Amino acid sequence: MTGTASPLTLDREALARDIRSLPSLPTVVQELMQLMRQKEVPLEVISNTLRLDQALSIKVLQLANSPFYGLSGRVGSVRDAINILGLRQLGNLVIAAALTMQFEKLHGRSLRMASLWRHSVCCAVASRQLATLAGLDAAAAFTAGLLHDVGRLVVDSHYPEEAAQAIAWAEQNDLSHSEAEQLLLGIDHAELGEWVCRHWRFSSDVVEAIAGHHRPPPAGPVSLIDVVHAADAITHALDIAGAADEGVPCVNPLAWARLNLREDDLPALFASIESEFNDLQSLLSLPKETTT
Repeated sequence: MTGTASPLTLDREALARDIRSLPSLPTVVQELMQLMRQKEVPLEVISNTLRLDQALSIKVLQLANSPFYGLSGRVGSVRDAINILGLRQLGNLVIAAALTMQFEKLHGRSLRMASLWRHSVCCAVASRQLATLAGLDAAAAFTAGLLHDVGRLVVDSHYPEEAAQAIAWAEQNDLSHSEAEQLLLGIDHAELGEWVCRHWRFSSDVVEAIAGHHRPPPAGPVSLIDVVHAADAITHALDIAGAADEGVPCVNPLAWARLNLREDDLPALFASIESEFNDLQSLLSLPKETTT
């Protein structure tokens, strides 16, 4: 380390109150996430559920009419939009669009939001693909990857000065954000993300993946924790965020071994993740970070 950290320990009870005061996820979003985890869901059930939320219905129609699909202005109903997007793509897009609105409510002053959001979406894509290869729940993996850094937003929105100092400390001392947060704040974004996702009533496997994505367990079967841990490192390696201080975190060898990835398969896997991210980027109009 190049200096001595001055502890800025945050009040855990105050943080818990801040999280309890966060708006709940819309009921329709919660219902859709449950439906997406089922193997067979009638299209009418999805369509009728979406229609209960006007903002999300409009967003789905906008996505289906985007230039990406070449049908601009020709998709007029939610049912047609589902046919165009497909159920898996629809689930990913609706969850991403809904959580974008939640992220915006948590926007603070210290984080580079464009970089964070691009990283989060790519981590979601990587998590989904890794989960599919491992035979795990791909929809849950996408959600966990998307939300893995939501705890950073909590600190940034409620304690922006402390968040800025933790970010600076990590960069100056070549530490991970999690290590810097523990040193300075006494709590890291993985634990805070766990609190947020419990408040938003996500399933236990999603909550556990977010809580443990920097510290995979030493034993046991492959899980979403391993998936999000590896997906986070892959996303950093792909430099998706476009951040000047981008670094690749160390991957836990036990988690990597449980995923059973062959070295020869990695180039194709990385290319597939980047390609799917680029497709989602086009649909969601993800911004690139501007540098000064």
